[in-house]
Amino acid sequence: MKHQYSKQQDSQDYEQMRGIEDFKDLVLRVQKWGGDQGLAKQLKSNQQKGIDSEAQVIENREKYGNNDPIEKESESLCDLILECFGDTMLQILLLAAFVSTIIGMVNEGVATGWTEGATIFFAVFLIVSITAGNNYLKERQFQQLRRRLDEGIVQVVRGGIVEISIKDIVVGDVLQFGIGDMFAVDGLMIQGSSVKVDESAMTGESDEIKKLPFSEMIQQSKLPLDSHHCSPFLISGTKCLDGNGYMLVLQVGQNTVQGQLKLLLNQDNPPTPLQQKLEGVAEDIGKLGTLVAILTFIALMGHLIYDVFVLHKHDFLTLKTFSFIIDAFMIGVTIIVVAVPEGLPLAVTIALAYSVGKMKDEQNLVKNLASCETMGGANNICSDKTGTLTQNVMSVTTIWSENSFILKDQLTSNNNLLSKQTVEIMAESICYNSNANPTKDKNSNRWIQIGNKTECALIELADLFGFKYANYRQNDKILRQIPFSSKRKKMSTAVLNQKNQTVRIFTKGASEIILAQCFKYVSKGGNEMLLDKAKKDDILHNVIEQYASQCLRTIAIAYRDFEPQSSSFKGSTVNMKAHIHQIPEDDLDKDLTLIAICGIKDPIRADVPNAIKLCNQSGVVVRMVTGDNIITAQSIAKECGILEQGRAQQEFEVIEGKKFRELVGGLMTVKDDEGKEIKKIKNMQIFSKISREMRVMARASPEDKYLLVTGLIEEGNVVAVTGDGTNDAPALKKADVGFAMGITGSDVAKDAADIILIDDNFNSILTAMIWGRNIYDCIRKFIQFQLTVNLVALFMSFTGAVILKQSPLNAIEMLWVNLIMDTFASLALATEPPSITVLSRLPYRRTDQIVSPTMYRTIVGASVYQITILSFILFLLPNYVDCSMPPELYPSNVVQMSIFFQAFVLMQVFNSISCRQLDYHTKNPFSNFCNNPLFWIVQTITVIVQILLIQYGGRYVKVSHLTSSQHLLCFGFGVFGIVFSLLFKFIPESICQKIHLFREDEIKTDKMDDTLTSRLRRKSTMRLHTSQRSKVEGGSLQKMSSQKI
Repeated sequence: MKHQYSKQQDSQDYEQMRGIEDFKDLVLRVQKWGGDQGLAKQLKSNQQKGIDSEAQVIENREKYGNNDPIEKESESLCDLILECFGDTMLQILLLAAFVSTIIGMVNEGVATGWTEGATIFFAVFLIVSITAGNNYLKERQFQQLRRRLDEGIVQVVRGGIVEISIKDIVVGDVLQFGIGDMFAVDGLMIQGSSVKVDESAMTGESDEIKKLPFSEMIQQSKLPLDSHHCSPFLISGTKCLDGNGYMLVLQVGQNTVQGQLKLLLNQDNPPTPLQQKLEGVAEDIGKLGTLVAILTFIALMGHLIYDVFVLHKHDFLTLKTFSFIIDAFMIGVTIIVVAVPEGLPLAVTIALAYSVGKMKDEQNLVKNLASCETMGGANNICSDKTGTLTQNVMSVTTIWSENSFILKDQLTSNNNLLSKQTVEIMAESICYNSNANPTKDKNSNRWIQIGNKTECALIELADLFGFKYANYRQNDKILRQIPFSSKRKKMSTAVLNQKNQTVRIFTKGASEIILAQCFKYVSKGGNEMLLDKAKKDDILHNVIEQYASQCLRTIAIAYRDFEPQSSSFKGSTVNMKAHIHQIPEDDLDKDLTLIAICGIKDPIRADVPNAIKLCNQSGVVVRMVTGDNIITAQSIAKECGILEQGRAQQEFEVIEGKKFRELVGGLMTVKDDEGKEIKKIKNMQIFSKISREMRVMARASPEDKYLLVTGLIEEGNVVAVTGDGTNDAPALKKADVGFAMGITGSDVAKDAADIILIDDNFNSILTAMIWGRNIYDCIRKFIQFQLTVNLVALFMSFTGAVILKQSPLNAIEMLWVNLIMDTFASLALATEPPSITVLSRLPYRRTDQIVSPTMYRTIVGASVYQITILSFILFLLPNYVDCSMPPELYPSNVVQMSIFFQAFVLMQVFNSISCRQLDYHTKNPFSNFCNNPLFWIVQTITVIVQILLIQYGGRYVKVSHLTSSQHLLCFGFGVFGIVFSLLFKFIPESICQKIHLFREDEIKTDKMDDTLTSRLRRKSTMRLHTSQRSKVEGGSLQKMSSQKI
C-alpha cells in the first residue's frame, strides 16, 4: 500500500515539473529523483537501453500525451461561405434584389413578381457556394502540406538505435541528436560533448548556449546552478549548432515550449510577390470597372430624366420610376462585381495549391509558396555534389595503408594483407570516431545506410574486418568528441586507452588536411615511420590525386597517443574527461600518425547529365559547389556535363574556395537607400569576371557559397542553391530559392530552405524549375482570358446603356459571367500541367511585365472581334435573322438579347482555348489538346449550364429559348473567334511593345487593405492581414518563450 502511494506521489511530482520555470528549482527537482538516472527510471526508461518494450511506449504515450504537430483548426465550409458573404458589393446587390422583389410583387402580384429577385438571390448563393467550395479544397491542400512539413525521422534508443517518426516520440525516449538537428521535444541532456545550441528562435538571444549532460553539470562545481548558459535542458524549437549526444525526452506535443507557442501562431500563408504584383493590376482594372459602372448608371438615369421631364411618358414619383432606378443601380453594382477582379490574386493561390500538390508527388516539398513562382525565373543553380549530383550511396572501393594499394574485394576478415595491429587500430578509429548507425538486413545481408553516408561506408569496411561498431558506442571510454565541421574538415574522438591509461585521439577527414598534420605513417607490419616532406608529396600526388582522378572521395584516417608520462591524465575518468575538454581543438588532433587513406565511390545519378543539358539549353547556368578536392570535383563535373570534355579550361572555370575568397576580397557592409545594412562584394569587378567563367568551386566552405550567392544576386541573377549542412543555412536564406536535402540535410538547413528535395536529386530541382515557369504561364493565361472578358463586358454594358437605355446583360447574366470569369476560369487555366517545352526558352527576368506585349496582342485581337460581333447582334441582327416573339409573352427584343447572351458566353468558352497558348512555341491553339482534362470538364459544364439557362431560364433569367439555327449561329461566332485570334497572331509583336495599360508595382502586404479591390470586394483571409497579425503576436510570443525557458 505504501509502495502504491509512493508511485502516485512520484507521478504527481513529475506532472508538477511542467509549471516550474526557475532553473535552479528544476535542477533540484531532478536531483530529488536521483539525477538523470532516477528521472529515467521514473519514466520507465533507461539511459543506456531507453524504453525497451512496445507496451511501455504505448503506456507512456497514453500517460504523457503524443507528439502530434499542433495544427490551426481549419475553417469549415460554412465559415468560408459566410466569409464570402462579407463581400461589400454582394451585400449591396442582395439588398437591391430584396427591394426589387418587393417592387415586382407590388407591380405583378405575388405569383410572378418574386421571380427576378429570387433568381438573383439564387445566383449569388450559387457563386458563393462554388467559391467557398474552391477555397475549402485549397485550404485542405495547404493543410496537408503543413502536415507533411511537420514529418521527419529521428533516431532513438529502444533496446538499440532505431529510426522512428517525430510523431512517434514519447516521454521517456532517449533521443540521439547531432549538429544541425532541430529539437522537436523538450528534454534533459544525459550524454554528449561540445554541444552548443542556438535558442534565438525562442528567446531572441543570439549567443550560442553551451549545454552539458546533467551529471557533468553537477560534478563541475565551477558552473553556477543559476546560469542557463550551462543548462542541461534542451528546448523544442531550438537548433544544435555543434556537438552531439543523447537527451531524455521530458515533454512532447502541445506540452512542449514550442507546442504552447504554436497554439497561438497564425499559420495563414502570406501573399506571394506575384499576388502583390497582381494586386496592382487588379487595382487599375477595378478603377476602370468602377468608372464604367458609374457612367452606366449616369447614362441610365439620363434616359430616365429625359423620358420623365422631356417626353413626359410618366410621372417621376411613381413605382415605375423607383423600379427603374433600382434596376439601374443593380446593373451598376453588378458591373463592379464583374469588373473588379477580386479573383485575380487568388488565381495565384489556385495555381500554387495545384502545383504544390503535384510537386510533392515529384519529390519537391514546398515550404515557401513564393519560391514556386521565383523558381520560374531562376537562371543560376549552385548545386552540391554529394547526393544531389551523385547517388549518395557510398562504398569504400580501395584503401592505401601500410604503403600499399588494396582493393576492397581483396579484403576479408581473416586476410593477412594488413597486419593485425593496423586492422585493429583502423577499425577502432572508424567505430569510435563516427555517429552513423547503418543496419544490415538479415535476409539479404545488405547494408541499410542510416546517417552520414561516408561514415556508413567506413563502418561497412570495419564490419568486413570483423569489428561491430555498436560495441564501441555509448562507451565510458569516450572522453570527448569533436564533430565534423565544414570549417575544420575533420572529426576527432578522444578515447581512454586502458592498456596504458593514456588518451588516444582518433581523427578522420579531408585527406590533404589530415596528411598535413601527420608526422608519421603506418608502414609494413604495422611499424610507424617518419613522414617527411618527400613522402607527403608522394602520397599527395600518387595516392590522393590518383584516387581523385578516378572520381573517388578521399578520407584519411589517423590517430595520436598522448605520452604515458604525462601526469595530467592520471587519475579517474572524470578528471581525464575534464582535462581533455580544456585542450583547444586544434591542439588535440595534431602530430598525428597516418593509418590509411580510403577511396570512396559515390556514383553519378543516371539522369543528371541529361538534366544539366536541359538546364544549359533553357538559359540556366549550373555551378557545382563542393567540399571535395579540386581534382575529384573536376572529374565529376566532366562526368555529369557541367564541364565540357576535351575543351581547354578557362582561367576561373574551376577554382578553389580559398582562392575565390581572396580574389573577390570577401564581403563588406553598406547601407541601402532605406538605411538598412546589407552585404556586398568588395571587388565586384573581379567577381563579375570570375562568375562569367566559373562552373566548379572545390574545397568550398559554406562562407564561400554565401559569398558566391551574394555576388550573383548583386549582379541581378535569380539564384537557386542547394545545401545540407547547418552552415549552409545563410546561403539557403540568401538565395532566391533555397533547396535543402530531405535525406542528408540537417534540420537547420531544412528550416532555412524554401523547398525540400525529398530524394536529394538534382533532377528534382529541374522539376521545380519546370513547375515555376508553368505557374507563371498559367497566371498569364488566366489574365489573358479575364482581361478580354472584362474589356468586352464593360464596353458592351456602357454602350447598351447609352444607346438602348438598358444593359445588354442583366444582373443575373452578369453574375453567371462573373462565375465563369473567376472560379471556372481559374480552375481551367490556372491548373494547366507543365510541358517540357517550357525549358526551350529563357527564364523570366525580374523586370519582365506580367502582361507582355504578346498578351496585349491576344487580348486586343479577341476584344476587337467580340465587340464587333456583339455590336452586330445588338444593333443589326434583326435585319438578317428573325428575332420576333409574341409581345404578350416577353419584351419585344428578348430573342435578340438571348442570342447576345448566348454568343457572349460561347465566345468566352472558345476564347479560353486560344488563351491556353502564350505564343512561345506554337500558334496552334489545339496543341496539348488533351493534357488537361479539368479544362475540358469545366468548359463542358459551362456550355451545358449555358444552354439550360437559355432553354429553360425563361422568366427567371429574362431569356427566351432559341432555335437550333440560332444556337448554331452562336457556336459559329465562338468557333470563328479562334480563327480570328490565330490570324491576329501574325501581326508583328513589335507593334505592341509600347503598350502598358496597367502598373505592376508590388503592393505591400500592410497596404493591401487600402486598395480599391479590398474596399469593394471581399477581403480574403488567405492574403490579407497576415503580416499585421504576425507583428502583434510576435511580441507576446517572444515574451512568453523567454519566460518559459
